[in-house]
Amino acid sequence: MHIHILGICGTFMGGLAALAREAGHTVTGCDAGVYPPMSEQLRALGIELIEGYGADQLALKPDLFVVGNVVSRARLADGGARPAAGPPQGGPAPLGGNEPHEVGSVGAPKYPLMEAILDAGAPYTSGPQWLAEHVLAGRHVLAVAGTHGKTTTTSMLAWVLEAAGLTPGFLVGGVPLNFGISARLGTLAQGQARPLFVIEADEYDTAFFDKRSKFVHDRPRTAVLNSLEFDHADIFDDLGQIE
Repeated sequence: MHIHILGICGTFMGGLAALAREAGHTVTGCDAGVYPPMSEQLRALGIELIEGYGADQLALKPDLFVVGNVVSRARLADGGARPAAGPPQGGPAPLGGNEPHEVGSVGAPKYPLMEAILDAGAPYTSGPQWLAEHVLAGRHVLAVAGTHGKTTTTSMLAWVLEAAGLTPGFLVGGVPLNFGISARLGTLAQGQARPLFVIEADEYDTAFFDKRSKFVHDRPRTAVLNSLEFDHADIFDDLGQIE
């Protein structure tokens, strides 16, 4: 399968790309202002990165477009800016990709490729949905949720299981120094009924066409909940909504 990922340099989508490549799929992707750590990881894996969201990428004719939550159907104000570049080199990358600056609701689309996909009736899905169907199904998922400490705790849990000889798969919102990569499939360890998979369970929304939190798709058998506070005021009204 050839998948083309929109918003591939977000830490979640970049990890998904690594998993898809390891599973034997052809992977390409695009983003605006590609930047480390995902840009370096993806290039090391031989994944082609395309700058911007031009409609001409429809000509790649992948089997499936996988859409990150950075993508929307917003339009630029006349003379408005294109999607913003990511943080400076070495800066942190948000889980969903680099968020564009909203400047209005008229004019050209901010994401011409998404409009071309919809106009052509091309197949597309969200990153969390693809992960659930192609990676997490049949695995014992250990999900780490909460407002703070998800990346650190996910990395620690994956390393503890690795040190115990259980060779877990994982998807972390960063690149743990112990592993040197943000995601891998893992293997079925001796004595285990299912392969283990540790995931950073993100509460941010899935995509513009699926406003549920990403972690709804994880369906874990084991859950770890760190501290919980009001966060992401752009999509949640209060702490009660998060709970």
